[in-house]
Amino acid sequence: MKIIINIILLAFVSPCCYAQNIVFDAASIPEQLKKNAYSVKRAERINFDIKAINKASYKVHKVVTILNENGKDELEFHEFTDKFVSLESVQIQLFDARGAVIRKYKKSDLIMQSSGEGLVPDGKVFYIEFPAPAYPLTIQVDYELKLNGLLNYPRYQVQMPEQSVESSIYTATVPTDLDLRFKGINTTILPSTTDDGKIKTYSWSIKNLPALEYEVGAVSYASRYPHILISPNKFELDNYEGDMTTWKNFGKWYGLLAKSANNLTDERKQFFQSLVKDAPNDRDKIKIIYTYLQSNCRYVLISLGIGGFKPFDANFVDKKKYGDCKALSNYAQACLSAIDIKSYQALINSDYNKSPVDPAFPYNGFNHVILCIPNQKDTIWLECTSNTAEFGVLGNFTENKYALLIAEDGGKLVPTPKSNALDNVFSSNSLVELAEDNSGTVTVHLQTTGAYRQDFANYLDNQKKDEQKKFLVNYIGYPEPDDFDIIYDLSNKKDDTKITMSLHKIPEFTAGKKVFLNPRIYKIWGSDLPKSDGRTQDFYFEHPFIKTDTTSYHLPDGYTVESIPEAKEFHNNYCSFSSSYTYDETKRMLQSVVKLELNEFKIPVAKYSSVKNFFNEVLKEYTGKLVIKRL
Repeated sequence: MKIIINIILLAFVSPCCYAQNIVFDAASIPEQLKKNAYSVKRAERINFDIKAINKASYKVHKVVTILNENGKDELEFHEFTDKFVSLESVQIQLFDARGAVIRKYKKSDLIMQSSGEGLVPDGKVFYIEFPAPAYPLTIQVDYELKLNGLLNYPRYQVQMPEQSVESSIYTATVPTDLDLRFKGINTTILPSTTDDGKIKTYSWSIKNLPALEYEVGAVSYASRYPHILISPNKFELDNYEGDMTTWKNFGKWYGLLAKSANNLTDERKQFFQSLVKDAPNDRDKIKIIYTYLQSNCRYVLISLGIGGFKPFDANFVDKKKYGDCKALSNYAQACLSAIDIKSYQALINSDYNKSPVDPAFPYNGFNHVILCIPNQKDTIWLECTSNTAEFGVLGNFTENKYALLIAEDGGKLVPTPKSNALDNVFSSNSLVELAEDNSGTVTVHLQTTGAYRQDFANYLDNQKKDEQKKFLVNYIGYPEPDDFDIIYDLSNKKDDTKITMSLHKIPEFTAGKKVFLNPRIYKIWGSDLPKSDGRTQDFYFEHPFIKTDTTSYHLPDGYTVESIPEAKEFHNNYCSFSSSYTYDETKRMLQSVVKLELNEFKIPVAKYSSVKNFFNEVLKEYTGKLVIKRL
């Protein structure tokens, strides 16, 4: 009987009291949990209590030992609040390696800032970063959120990169008539469940889970590390009730939410009709509207779902000239509607190495909104948040994903385009005028498309000269110039950028009368890919590409060529490389021509070793030198 009573009492111990029984001494961590670990989750209890279709509480008790500086991300706390989420309480304690309390924090110690530039009602961020006098140290965090409006159920993130787990429990309680759905990602753990007819309880429990070694270039950690997605069946947000058991129903809810926001005045509708009156076809009309949007509206970074899903109406954006992704996409849709062109907003999860949403598991995994215009010959996709994106080009941010198209009859999950190598071209032609003192001038003509064009627009347009120099040196790989000038034009499909540079030293080195030149004025590939030994995850490049370079060295009087590297050519199923060298003695022109092509951005782990070896050969090729000598 005494044992039974003790068990019952333990069940009612609060997370805060429970923490007092935990050994905070870092020396008590089992050795197997330290391997490959920067931090160890000692004890975690998460309670997600769904009280109604639109109300819930989320309580977290977490104790983490940070083993070294690489785990310092755990030494911070931040939560976003708005009219749907309130931070009720916070208690944080830091402990030294032996488990003695270093310092305590409460909610009033947090830094609070307004968020959302007025687009998010009551939007605030509470945050704080904690000092680390020495490692290891332990942090205990207890906090509670109250949710007034539910669309996203917080997922169970089992572990973070390089984090092992000693003990973790996630419990979700939900009214039986609402219930919930779940899906394990990179884990087979299943919850224990109980149902008393009124409340259904799901509980996941983890113990002694070793750390996973971080692999550079793998799918984003949010998709790679073990976690449980949890999704409602029925939900209510912003006083709009919805159903998420199918993609179609979820799309119906968002369509109803956004419908009232499409409200341009008749005067502004007439303005847009006048704007496109001379355009010969719908595609040109759409491009004119998109160009107007890019030239007149500013993007405010607010992730989809922060502050709700209802976009600010078209009139607001038209007057204020700014908005977040959902507001700008809604505005573009309203402008197109004014000229009788049908378009559809589309919810999407963004970033090049994020896994697409699962068609078989309706779940709000979206963080962005784009626009889709079905056309007779092709479908046009618009990224409405960028002032520099090419018309009809999504880029690696949202390509090759599933987008939830918000149609009249509900949501339709459709794939977005996937770029190929020809869509992302970097073509360089450089003339190097080499002087006798080894200084010289370099004139470069560049043509870029796709992702490279976008990079040039982001890093060159309206940037200070110091920032432009960093881009030339750190991104492209040119030697640091003494002076430079850039002329570029972003208006064409293929950019024509001219760069002139003055350098006090062009050769890699000299030896007596001999001068050793690099094969080209920049490295066409400059990074060493991560190790292949023991790799378990597919590798992601940001995009497929074609890079070509022609570098011509004009030698000064009295110089000739002594030796040049041999031509090279090698390839595999994913990439190819070729190089060649020629010398025109009459013109004293030494020329290097090279081409590097990558056909796929995702490399299966079984093939990664061959791709890494390929790029090792590309790096090695650059070490060959063009040797000239003074007569």
